[in-house]
Amino acid sequence: MPFDYVRIREFRKRLGLTQVALAERLGVPQPTVARWESGHVSPCADYIGAMCDLGRVKGIDPSFFFPAFSRYDPQLDRDKIKPDCV
Repeated sequence: MPFDYVRIREFRKRLGLTQVALAERLGVPQPTVARWESGHVSPCADYIGAMCDLGRVKGIDPSFFFPAFSRYDPQLDRDKIKPDCV
């Protein structure tokens, strides 16, 4: 699944948290959150899961972090497939 690091900042702001506060909740240093938000490094699955759990409390669905995946419509791909001409 394509994780969208750009959404971390928006997520944090929706929760009303600073980078320091989010880092404390996740048990990581604040520079780590800054690097996640900038896309220099990606959070591991454990931290993505923890952020999803934090978001659920505030009504943010985990798909928030995976917009390309959550907007995927298989019907659109089927419509693009053209039958072979014989």
